[in-house]
Amino acid sequence: MIDDSIRPQLGVIGGLGPLASADFYFKLTRMTDALRDNEHVPAVILSVPQMPDRTEAILGNHDGPLAPLQAAVSTLDALGVACIAMPCNTAHHWYDQLAANSRAEIIHIGDAVVTEIRRSLGHGRVANLATRGTLVSGFYQNRIAAAGFDLCLPASKEFQERVDNAIALVKAGSIVDAAIETERALHLAQLAGADAALLGCTELSVVAASLSDTNGLIVIDSNAALARACLTRLGFGAQEARGLPTVSRLPGHDRLPWPAAQRAS
Repeated sequence: MIDDSIRPQLGVIGGLGPLASADFYFKLTRMTDALRDNEHVPAVILSVPQMPDRTEAILGNHDGPLAPLQAAVSTLDALGVACIAMPCNTAHHWYDQLAANSRAEIIHIGDAVVTEIRRSLGHGRVANLATRGTLVSGFYQNRIAAAGFDLCLPASKEFQERVDNAIALVKAGSIVDAAIETERALHLAQLAGADAALLGCTELSVVAASLSDTNGLIVIDSNAALARACLTRLGFGAQEARGLPTVSRLPGHDRLPWPAAQRAS
């Protein structure tokens, strides 16, 4: 039994990966329209980095992460939270099973992202920078198409390789190199005709503020979208994220500006 004076309103299933959940909480805090401590969201983060790999499970057609995810939901339910956030896109492959057995509302990151796309883009083509597991799951394709936007998946093998590299680099703590790989993937998405690009893996959200050159391409941050959705659901005022942490480029890490890169492609 938890004391009502410290009861959280928001439960976060974190650790998937750790930097991604830290990024989510930072954005949740910086997006809250608050002037003092007690105007922020009472929250609890349950970090479970020992969770089986979500993409490996989806590609291997098994449900290894489901039982630990259900245990995490049950733990947060027992604390009396009003809603639950999972700052891991790929984990939403099991959303229906989790939501069906949760007392608290689980906010779907895909729904949050669609709301953010509508805020940023009237119409057009959206590319999704995501894990292979998220792409196979298909929940983004279904939601984005249902919202009236066209999907843009670059045919270039290099595109997904750049995305995979960026995700792995964030997990390893190499944020500068991850930002460079993400920019290269965004460049390929724009060459394929994308008007907007979704950072559909929360590891990529970690580098969102460090992207120095997007050539006018609209970039949707799934962690920021989820944070905004949580604030709205809980009745807190939301503002644009302020003072996001960036990682400066080091000598030798620069790449060609977009017009020059397009000529070199």
